[in-house]
Amino acid sequence: MNSLDNYFKQFLTFDNPLFFASILVVIVIGVVILMFFEIVLPQQKKIVSESRKYLLEKAELMALFAEMDPEPLIRADTKGFIIQTNEASRKIFPDIEDKGKKIEDILPSLKLNTADTTFIENIDGIIFSVIAKEYSKLGFTNFYLHDITQIKKYETDLKNYRNRIKLFADKLDKQHEELKKSIAAELHDDIGQKLIMVKLKLSHSGKYDKGEMQNDLEKIYQRVRQISRTLKPNEINNLGLKLSIQSLVNYISESSKINGSFEYLGKEEKLNPEIEICIYRVIQESLNNIIKHSRANEFSVQIELNEKYVNIIISDNGVGIPDEYFTSRELMNSGTGLFSMKESIETLKGKLKINSNHNEGTVLVIKLPKGSSLNAKNKIIVS
Repeated sequence: MNSLDNYFKQFLTFDNPLFFASILVVIVIGVVILMFFEIVLPQQKKIVSESRKYLLEKAELMALFAEMDPEPLIRADTKGFIIQTNEASRKIFPDIEDKGKKIEDILPSLKLNTADTTFIENIDGIIFSVIAKEYSKLGFTNFYLHDITQIKKYETDLKNYRNRIKLFADKLDKQHEELKKSIAAELHDDIGQKLIMVKLKLSHSGKYDKGEMQNDLEKIYQRVRQISRTLKPNEINNLGLKLSIQSLVNYISESSKINGSFEYLGKEEKLNPEIEICIYRVIQESLNNIIKHSRANEFSVQIELNEKYVNIIISDNGVGIPDEYFTSRELMNSGTGLFSMKESIETLKGKLKINSNHNEGTVLVIKLPKGSSLNAKNKIIVS
């Protein structure tokens, strides 16, 4: 026992380096602990407090901007519960602020796009591009909704327009082939046969008088002229638009036995060649349709020129166009040529309106800007 007391007495003395070192370590540890509680910890609390204050101010500022944002914005916490909305989002989702409402209830596509930060949501026919941006330090995620309905509509319209152009091109190719076959048949079966008959009659000159020969040649000439008129309206260059249309109306009226009239309003003037060709072809196609389909006994063509536009009205008193024609693919696929006419007119920035009632006839109203023209690569072809 005495030896143990002696040991402690020897250890607990400043002459013992080990004891001195132990005292020094205790003092240092105490100073460090004191500095931590008196300096470091308060400073850390201050930094955390200021950081929280900054985040709260930032969150409040974000909330203010969110409320002012004209586009819908929804804020959800880490569990997906909606904690804030703006006026734009409340207009779209009246019950969005109901208690317990989750973001998946509003944006169901979110469940299918958990790995993406951007997805598309269709809400009552309005298409939104949704961008999800997470703020982990603030403990919420913002969902920004951008209305892209018009963009999607434009994309759909562009796709439909391309399909229409393809159908139009296919139709023109088909019409071109049919026209070549028709002309070949006309030359071989009609004009060719008539020429053979003339040749045979000439070989028996005693039975073929001059008057009969003139009559046969006149028929062949008129038929060739009719085919030439179909292929290219040269009369426009020679006679001008007014007299060319008048000649066309007279010819159709005489050959079809349908009473036709033509009226030209405004000052006669030279138009862009593409417009004149389009006008001639459209009127020609319209009159051909009247002959083939209308069962009319009267038709009229009216052209009016003002400072900016060429207005054309073509009407008949026939059976009209069936209602189902306008609600089916007939407008694009039928042989009446209305689809081709429409595309040709719209290519020149014009408009075509069709008014037709059963047994009350048909009226085509066409409006063409006088200054419009085609690009070099574009062509107007109406069979």
